[in-house]
Amino acid sequence: MIDKELQKIVNDERSKGVSDNYIRNALKEYLQTYCLSYIYTTKKYNKELIFTGDTCLRFFFNLPRLSEDLDFDYQKIFNSNNLIDDIELYFKKRLQYKKIKISLKQRGQQILLKFPVLQKLGLAKANESNLLYVKLDLSKNSSKFFNLETTSKSIYGLNFVAKHYDLASLMSGKIHAVLKRNQLSGVNDIKTIKGRDYFDLLWFIKKYIKPNLDRLSEMLGEQIEMKILEERLDTKVRKLNLIYKSNFKADIIPLIENPDFISIYVDNYYKEYMRFKSYIFEK
Repeated sequence: MIDKELQKIVNDERSKGVSDNYIRNALKEYLQTYCLSYIYTTKKYNKELIFTGDTCLRFFFNLPRLSEDLDFDYQKIFNSNNLIDDIELYFKKRLQYKKIKISLKQRGQQILLKFPVLQKLGLAKANESNLLYVKLDLSKNSSKFFNLETTSKSIYGLNFVAKHYDLASLMSGKIHAVLKRNQLSGVNDIKTIKGRDYFDLLWFIKKYIKPNLDRLSEMLGEQIEMKILEERLDTKVRKLNLIYKSNFKADIIPLIENPDFISIYVDNYYKEYMRFKSYIFEK
């Protein structure tokens, strides 16, 4: 069943003329759904794990881009070894997908699911890796300040109810990434940016969402006010506009169905940010 659905997604997306990189991420989204369905229909995990990050925005708030990984926070000590065993059993026994391989990375903070499908789907040549990766990243909740929501989802014939942060808490996490993420590129580890962080930042701002300042302050390790936050974000966006436009484009192209608008979007980003930010940082 999974192989047939993956092939159908490839066929559908190819008919739209999208890139193979975009198709790979669309396949990941399909497989992410099974992971979410398992976690949030299993009593053992549905109360322990808080769905967060970009994919949470995609699934529950209609973020208009794909996301590569699943991110979860936990409140107490969490045993990822149990989850890895249970997910493997879920795929191999209940879904009868026996080809999956799963490993534990990052000292137990990341579960890596490997699906040997790319060559059969025409997304990799014989001398290239056949593996499509789906990652589950697990982190200790970094702040006691947050609000949770519980939302139902029906997608790909699966139904589940997930526990996740509200938009203000999620925006705090995104701003923390914009301010603190150290992104390196190439063999020489050249400093760059993660364009998707800035895409999401503007998306939040255009929805008139204000961050949970208590949460952001605790994540940053300092008490921050809106005026200071505005100044820091302005500096980051100015630098993005002056130095990192090409990196911005390259990072978000595989995540957007229609990449034709990206060059105009990136070129206009600074003006759009400056126009809409006043609704967030109003006096």
